[in-house]
Amino acid sequence: MFFCKKDCLCKLMESYEGQDISIRTKSGDIIEGELEKVKCCAVQILEDEMISPFLERRLTVVRCEAIESFSVILP
Repeated sequence: MFFCKKDCLCKLMESYEGQDISIRTKSGDIIEGELEKVKCCAVQILEDEMISPFLERRLTVVRCEAIESFSVILP
């Protein structure tokens, strides 16, 4: 069964593909980056590299059901 089809938050996020967003998960993690796509009950976020602590540029995938809220980062 695809419960995510009724997930209004994920459906709303689709309209922000290609924009910079900040996602807060239900466990309290914050993920920031460019929203690549919303597909198959998950979102793909391209996170930029960081210098401290050093993290390379990476693609992060989060299940829609794990997302508490999101914000669009305005230019």
